Amino acid sequence: MLNRDIHNLNLKKTKVYIDVFYYKTALSGIKTYIEELVKGLNKYGRKDVEYIFSHDIEKLKNKQFFINSKFRLVRWVFQLIYLIWKQIILPIKLLFNSADVLICPDYIAPIFSPCRKIVVIHDNLFWKYPQNYPSLWRKYFIKLIKLGVSRNTDIVTTSIYSKNGLKNIFNKKITHIYQSSERVYYDNKTKRSKNYILHIGTFEERKDLLTLIKAFKLFKDNTNSNHKLVLAGSKYINGKKNVYKSIKKYVLKNNLISSIIMPGYIKKKQAIYYYNNAFTYVFPSIDEGFGIPLIEAMRARVPVICSDIEIFKEIGDDSVIYFKKQDHNDLFNKLKLILENKTTIRDLILKANKRVDLFNQKKFITGFEKLY
Repeated sequence: MLNRDIHNLNLKKTKVYIDVFYYKTALSGIKTYIEELVKGLNKYGRKDVEYIFSHDIEKLKNKQFFINSKFRLVRWVFQLIYLIWKQIILPIKLLFNSADVLICPDYIAPIFSPCRKIVVIHDNLFWKYPQNYPSLWRKYFIKLIKLGVSRNTDIVTTSIYSKNGLKNIFNKKITHIYQSSERVYYDNKTKRSKNYILHIGTFEERKDLLTLIKAFKLFKDNTNSNHKLVLAGSKYINGKKNVYKSIKKYVLKNNLISSIIMPGYIKKKQAIYYYNNAFTYVFPSIDEGFGIPLIEAMRARVPVICSDIEIFKEIGDDSVIYFKKQDHNDLFNKLKLILENKTTIRDLILKANKRVDLFNQKKFITGFEKLY
């Protein structure tokens, strides 16, 4: 009898609860992060661990009615629902499921939790660029983040760059785990058109899309290229459309309306199509916490040009071409280099194929599993 009890104790699995509620409203980066985490745990998760997901993300895909909302009331309603979920319903769920560990991939964890917490804080941009966020919402959000990691919590972030940025904010050990992004792949069955330059990302100031557009104008005016520019991504950030409006105004003023395509927020299948048909991917941001599109473009075997910021050098190493941040003349020269030099393209793709292995799903999941 005693031996059977000991055997049963040895068979007891660690219960890890993953909160994916935020997937209902997540855009771009965090949405991809949650998808990769769920798929990775299902595929590579340890056999001695029982993984419990708060929701089925496949069902949540049809309920993302908060995405892109320009109405302040709608966003505040979601924040209220989100707060009730995080601070009341989620702790009850943890108790009911006898969870040993909670993973929150969306910055915020419940203040009171019956188990240990692992919280993913993707970057320090809320602290670094306060002007980009509504003041009241930003203070409320930062307060919730700090309260959620105040006790019995491990903090995870997405890169060494983000880890260094968060060290000054949290007096805790911070672990960096490179995330994967395997939703985009190289489609060798499709004949590539390669007739446009691509950027995928939200229309916000730190993305520095104006530098890209100015470089694109020089590219059109000074080469025989008939390439277009595709700027895909949500037009609304925190309900504001200011950046999109200013870009649209510049495009109209410079007679670029027929050369620049802005399809708005795109889903997975559209993203795969856009990446696989791109001539090159350009990432002109002045700051990022990670930069999933850089990896996705490399995985789709598209040559990448990006600004020379620290995080891109950490991710891309020598498998991408860098231009001087906010310098549209330098970016134009790098676009011209890609146009005129097929050897450069071939070399970049070969290096990128090796580089993306650093960001595979198995390594992503192993990083988390070392914490429990």
